[in-house]
Amino acid sequence: MDVADLYHRAAAVVDLSCITHNLREVRRKAPGKKIIAMVKANAYGHGLIRVAEHLARQGVDYLGTAYVEEALALRQAGISTPIITSGPFSRFQVGLFIENRVDFTVASVEALNMIDEAAGFYGKTASVHLKIDTGMMRIGIRHSNADRLLAAAQAAKNCRVVSIYSHFAAADDEDVSFQRLQLERFLEAASYYDRHGLERPLLQIANSAAICRMADTHLDMVRPGIMLYGYHPSAQSSSEANLRPALSLRAKIMYFKVILQGNTVGYGRTWTAPENCRAVTLPIGYGDGYSRGLSNQGEVLIRGRRYPIVGTICMDQTVVCLGDGEAYNGEEAVLIGSQGNEKITADDIARRLGTISYEVLTAISHRVPRIYVDNGEG
Repeated sequence: MDVADLYHRAAAVVDLSCITHNLREVRRKAPGKKIIAMVKANAYGHGLIRVAEHLARQGVDYLGTAYVEEALALRQAGISTPIITSGPFSRFQVGLFIENRVDFTVASVEALNMIDEAAGFYGKTASVHLKIDTGMMRIGIRHSNADRLLAAAQAAKNCRVVSIYSHFAAADDEDVSFQRLQLERFLEAASYYDRHGLERPLLQIANSAAICRMADTHLDMVRPGIMLYGYHPSAQSSSEANLRPALSLRAKIMYFKVILQGNTVGYGRTWTAPENCRAVTLPIGYGDGYSRGLSNQGEVLIRGRRYPIVGTICMDQTVVCLGDGEAYNGEEAVLIGSQGNEKITADDIARRLGTISYEVLTAISHRVPRIYVDNGEG
């Protein structure tokens, strides 16, 4: 059965074999290191549950979420792989972490004490990862004050420190001097354990860019995100790993018409036909996460040819000019992905919008069904 037979208007088709391949590239670049596979933000738009299930089957050590709600969805789906949640939480959610075996990111002594007390109440041990701010200025105890948090964690009765970690602010930049400074700060903070003759927890700082470009940052554990889904975090890393985009965004032509010369298209009448031309309407729009910013500048693939989007993209529909080309209702148009010898990537769209592939992918809304295929490598 052709994938186009599985949806009626639009779909995001996710090839799990590409994720398998990309994970293999992570392991090639960081051999022997533990892996936290980041599945936050609906697995970067690819579908939280199915992607996490697939990665769990591939033997990743951890799954990474931003919020406990994502972690709970994984547990409710029956996924038993360890989970680390990197984002903030309230005191009302602490019990959810503990009861569902979800690891905390801890960035302050106050939060640590709260978790320690709650874990004691439940009669359990909470697993925590201590976050050190080495220059991102987002969350984490300042590297120069890290001893305070590490000492408190050492004294906690009901907490187990799995790792200490930090995050690079610009590992995708051509100049990695600031990343070198961050690594130096992080390792100095981690030296607390050696200085006090203590067993050191795992160390982790490497994201996708650092996995590709900075082998000395791999330490004990790495955190691949965007590279699992087939995209490089920057041009600087593009030659470092052979990645395969896993997602294609497709829609079926719903209407064919001829636009006569001088007629305008869509809200605001932003495009005028310079001559009589054929056009089709696709049942997808910004309500599906296909950016309105692509109005009059985006392209789609139909029958292996590129055609321009004309007029303002609507919430639910997009018009494409075929010129003298042909297409029938029900045929498949590709908005992200390959068709014939042509290809449109999330990077291509991001460049038109002045953003990054992460935003393009995570913007694809929940009303677009995800269809999963596996072309043999999974």
